Amino acid sequence: MSSAQRRRQKALEKKRKEREEKKRRERARREAARSQSSLGRLLAKAGDLPVEECVISRGWRDRGSAHILLARRRENGRLLVGGYYVDLWCMGLKDTAVLPDLDPDEYQQSIKPEIFHDEVEFEPCDPSLARAIVERAIEFAGRFGFRPNKRWAESVRVFAGIEPSAEPVETGRNGKPCLVMKPHENLLGARRRLERILPAGEFEVVEPEGPPASQ
Repeated sequence: MSSAQRRRQKALEKKRKEREEKKRRERARREAARSQSSLGRLLAKAGDLPVEECVISRGWRDRGSAHILLARRRENGRLLVGGYYVDLWCMGLKDTAVLPDLDPDEYQQSIKPEIFHDEVEFEPCDPSLARAIVERAIEFAGRFGFRPNKRWAESVRVFAGIEPSAEPVETGRNGKPCLVMKPHENLLGARRRLERILPAGEFEVVEPEGPPASQ
């Protein structure tokens, strides 16, 4: 095979791979669109689904952070679950997820014990209090420029038909933002934000006990 033929063969092979990659991306796009459409239809009727359970991590008031799970039973017996990782002392809604089609046993045995990659011990929580905790943490964090996780627009719909409780929910520690530095989270940007917008003494920083996250 001449060098010209080899170059032509390589060019043809490159074009073939590009066409295959384009088709793969298009299939993935269509699949994502179908999945999003299906989730949207499910969330639109979330308020009609009975609450299976609502739980919150034990000791959340003392720690200033909470893991919350709200599970609603679908017509087919499977579960629609909203998960919320809330920092009540500073950053608001740090993480959230919608799990639209869980087997109840899978939820209890696999999802619930390690939601957001943490080992958590749960206790029952009134759904209206759960919503109040999330929303008041978001409101408090917003005063300092911290926005809720981008999936909140989606996961808030799992609370459909549930009004937030009027029960008092303390945000901040001693009325001030308190950033708890985690050993495996890079929160340097959050710390710098507080240092930039607030005078010394108007916020707290709790240093981590383990090795710091990589910067």
